[in-house]
Amino acid sequence: MKKSIKGKVYVLGTNIDTDQIIPAEHLVYSLSDPEEAKMYGHFALSGVPIDKAGLPEGNIPFIDGEASRSEYDIIIADSNFGCGSSREHAPFALQKAGVKAVIAES
Repeated sequence: MKKSIKGKVYVLGTNIDTDQIIPAEHLVYSLSDPEEAKMYGHFALSGVPIDKAGLPEGNIPFIDGEASRSEYDIIIADSNFGCGSSREHAPFALQKAGVKAVIAES
């Protein structure tokens, strides 16, 4: 097991719910098809309002353009990250986007 993780950090605020992590309209792709599964990475965190994306300044998209992987390896968020409906696609989308770790207050 790795003892440390290094990478670029993406910062979010409070109450990032599962619909912001992967909006419901993007749950149409097959999790078992590798090509379709990439789309979950592409749409990861696309539901976060742009002014709240990439704090402290905001207006920083998590995924650049048409990419399916993010340049960010680590997410740091305030409380209630992943709140809302139970959606198995949310952690899968973050994994497909290349996220190695999420650090958030429970």
